[in-house]
Amino acid sequence: MPNAANCLPLKLAAERVAGELEGLYGRLERLEYGLDMVFVHTTEAMDGQTITMLQELDMLRQSLGALADFLVHLARDTDDIGQVDVLPALKAVPLRDMAVRLEGKEKSGPVSGHAELF
Repeated sequence: MPNAANCLPLKLAAERVAGELEGLYGRLERLEYGLDMVFVHTTEAMDGQTITMLQELDMLRQSLGALADFLVHLARDTDDIGQVDVLPALKAVPLRDMAVRLEGKEKSGPVSGHAELF
């Protein structure tokens, strides 16, 4: 049985995790901006691998932001016994594949591995 001193309401725990995710989102956003400035001021053209890495960095930033938004919605809408309607929180997730996974479903069709447009 868990120690009562270590227990938190789910709402508070989700808010704390969302805050951490939002912090990571901000750090990735600053990193992405800094890298963009480096590439703007270079005379060399970017190769395909560099472009792919930058796209992956952008996808990570978007994913962290979407997870933070999802948790904020869950924390806000959780009732006193820890139950929550996830549909409004899922609507806040702009990444369709992530929303499907968070809903507990499997995506139909092949996984392409390419950036998702929305």
